[in-house]
Amino acid sequence: MVLLEDFLGNHYPRIFHLTVTGRCNASCDGCINGLIYGKREDFWRTWEAEPERDVKILTHLIIHENTHPLYVAFYGGEPLLSFAKLKTIMQALRQKFAHKNIHFILYTNGLLIDKFLIKEREFFANLKLMIVSIDGGERQHNSVRKGADLKKIEENLGLLKGAIKLPVLMWSTIRENMRLFDCLEEFLGLYKAGKVSYFFWHLLEAKEPIGNFESFKGSFCKDLQTMMDVFVKHLSKGEILPLIPLCELLFFLIQGIRRGHTACGVEKLRNFDIQGGKILPCVDYGDEIILGEISDRGEVCMDKISSLEKLENLVSYRGAFGCQACEAEFYCGGRCPVLIKTSPLRAKQYCVLTREFVRIVKERVPEIIEILKNKDLPPQNLYFPYGYTSLLTDVIP
Repeated sequence: MVLLEDFLGNHYPRIFHLTVTGRCNASCDGCINGLIYGKREDFWRTWEAEPERDVKILTHLIIHENTHPLYVAFYGGEPLLSFAKLKTIMQALRQKFAHKNIHFILYTNGLLIDKFLIKEREFFANLKLMIVSIDGGERQHNSVRKGADLKKIEENLGLLKGAIKLPVLMWSTIRENMRLFDCLEEFLGLYKAGKVSYFFWHLLEAKEPIGNFESFKGSFCKDLQTMMDVFVKHLSKGEILPLIPLCELLFFLIQGIRRGHTACGVEKLRNFDIQGGKILPCVDYGDEIILGEISDRGEVCMDKISSLEKLENLVSYRGAFGCQACEAEFYCGGRCPVLIKTSPLRAKQYCVLTREFVRIVKERVPEIIEILKNKDLPPQNLYFPYGYTSLLTDVIP
């Protein structure tokens, strides 16, 4: 098999995630920040962006990593709650690195788009991608993302569509009381209306294993089968539905690609997270491993080498989990250290679900290869821009 990094070469994206604020105007079930850091009131003040400090850190990373393509992703909390700081940081980086093609990504729950869109159109026009959290239709979404009213989000996406041409990725977080199919239906409606461009789903990180796992597995696999049916139906008409984990997996299977690292590649030190003036390998893992920070003299101090052993230890579970012998390892690469930290039992359940995802998709590969030939569609059309976009997300479900 061909390693993904060899296939992509110098087109492998690098991402620097900046936590703009810990504040949020919604209260979502299973918030990853609450899982890792505790109550929001205990951490949000220390997460608040300081433009001068954070631009200095990002400048250090951009210069010393000297990489392309490069993405700066604004993360939270809800970043638009600190819009003035967000805008200042973007403007400073665009001016400082006008010679570089830095791409900007915004993570948002979509509730505040209308508040800034008209007066701050340039900000949105300078984004490369917007990632919006939507967890299905109105009933399902509003029940798990309390305070994040879906109708308001849909209206805001309509306003955005009318104002600028910006790709929007719909991001769904699947909990055990949810259906993936409900998320797919919502995506298809928004996609047909031209309000979103891509669909990504992932499974919730949580402390406890899934209670009735066999029941959840049954409904999840049923929804995956339905998703495959929908995808093949569209493909038969010459259209590739932008279901990015599916497109990526299909391309890996058809072309013989192996990821070669955990989902986001944290052990490779490919991406960096900046939170509260600290450089972390992964903000969702916590701040146990700090790669760098601002010194008392106002300089960015960073020692990646001393952290490499710790990062390798983060993924040592792959031996105990039997990853090397797993039929899904080529795609999953060992999933995510965050889930191993929070709940190894739940992680093992997700291993089962990942294998099921690979099995279900693999069964349809001969049929899909035939359709691609008949429609004169090269397999690369599955990956660029669709499967490739998964590298800007949590990567695997």
